[in-house]
Amino acid sequence: MNTYPLWQYAHILLFVYWLGADLGVFVASRYVARADLPLEERLRFLELLLTIDMGPRTALILMIPVGFTLATTLGIAPFAQGWLPAIWILALGWLALAWYLFRHRRDPRAARWTRVDQVLRVVVILGFLGTGLATFATGGPLLTGWLAGKFVLFAGVVTLGLMLRLVIQDWVKGFAQLRAEATRDAGNALIHGAHLRAGRLAKLLWLFVAAIAFLGVVKPA
Repeated sequence: MNTYPLWQYAHILLFVYWLGADLGVFVASRYVARADLPLEERLRFLELLLTIDMGPRTALILMIPVGFTLATTLGIAPFAQGWLPAIWILALGWLALAWYLFRHRRDPRAARWTRVDQVLRVVVILGFLGTGLATFATGGPLLTGWLAGKFVLFAGVVTLGLMLRLVIQDWVKGFAQLRAEATRDAGNALIHGAHLRAGRLAKLLWLFVAAIAFLGVVKPA
């Protein structure tokens, strides 16, 4: 049975949920940053934003095993053939960690696992960037330039995701300052500045994701 169309369909669905949910995060962030809204309402929008953001986070992680499955099916990433079961196990473990951190985001004991998640993202960035650049330089281990381009862009997407996490931390600090009259203006300024940075990063991330999709569909020589 030719399973390629099924994996391709899964790949497309991940793109849909990634970009669609990311737009929801972007819209919700506008209300998080509005200083004219009551604090309780802004906090509800922040909770909504964090919940919707699990869509893109889930899609990003699952893109890795699904993408490698597609690439090995096409025979353009032969080095990954024997590692495919391990890639799936590691990705699903990472996904379970991401959801654990989301559900226990207020638990101080989860902080050490947050660092594990950050290390995993750095490893993914270095791995994908190195593999893509090595292919451009030497013609391997990937067998096509368009797939190497996807690897480099994916490393960029994960990097932008880490940068957006830093922005969310600024939001958390800003909301803590809103609770005291003396620091309310400073808190609003911090949240507003974080919102502007998040908007720029999000638009760049969408551009990278769109470029990844283009390379995957057109497969330019």
